[in-house]
Amino acid sequence: MVESGKPVGPFSLLDLQKRSLKGSDFIRTSGMPEFKELREIKELSDLLNVKFEYTQPQYFATLDTRLLAFAIDYFVSFFIYACLVALFLAGDTEDPQSRIPLIIVGMSSVPVFKFIMSILLEGSTMQGTIGKFLIGIQVTDSLGKRINLGHATGRNLAKLVGVFSLGIGFFVGFFDAKQRCWHDRIAGTLVIRKRLI
Repeated sequence: MVESGKPVGPFSLLDLQKRSLKGSDFIRTSGMPEFKELREIKELSDLLNVKFEYTQPQYFATLDTRLLAFAIDYFVSFFIYACLVALFLAGDTEDPQSRIPLIIVGMSSVPVFKFIMSILLEGSTMQGTIGKFLIGIQVTDSLGKRINLGHATGRNLAKLVGVFSLGIGFFVGFFDAKQRCWHDRIAGTLVIRKRLI
């Protein structure tokens, strides 16, 4: 827990029960990466007779971090495509140069693969693509809860609005307090980051 702005403890459950804690006291149990208010932790608030309160996200991923995650995802997608091409060429010893036009046309599958990867990973327990995971950001609904595959599909389809608006749909996120682009507003999603204490 946090007292006078400094972490103290660890404490047993019995020790915590003796302390008359409030819902606004910051606590971290083993396995939790960050401190949270006691009222945000359902299991512990029940044990300590504190009313559980669901709190909405307060920490949002900036557009530069999202852009970095996007670049990482494209790198991963292209790397997987390059590995498949290498396997394809390894099996053809006669005239690999005749396959170059097919390989160039096949590069159009990279954005499709990234689109599918985004849907599957954002709608999973990971709540974000590989790039988002590496940076420490997640896609949630407007209340900060996990989205499903249908919601992730709608969110990624809505990104076409940003593409067709020549990037304006992405740029507007700079002027939004929650850093939402048009596709986030359309889909009712947020991209949140872990809080720092």
